[in-house]
Amino acid sequence: MPAKSSGDLVNRLLEDYPQFVKEVEAVYGEADVIARIETTSIEELHRLVMEQIQKLPIVTVTRTFIIIPNMHRVQTR
Repeated sequence: MPAKSSGDLVNRLLEDYPQFVKEVEAVYGEADVIARIETTSIEELHRLVMEQIQKLPIVTVTRTFIIIPNMHRVQTR
């Protein structure tokens, strides 16, 4: 996706799905945009990704990674 489109997707995800999207960035590399999304269930995640995000005209492919509970750490210095 062109760089301008990446910025458009960042804004769209934040505006359209504020209850799910906790952070989103345009990035260099294999992916163009990475979003951290929180849902209450796998079913809700499935509906969000498959029925909404993947249907956005600007989105051509998605990859989903689920954090392993109790194995997530954040650097706080």
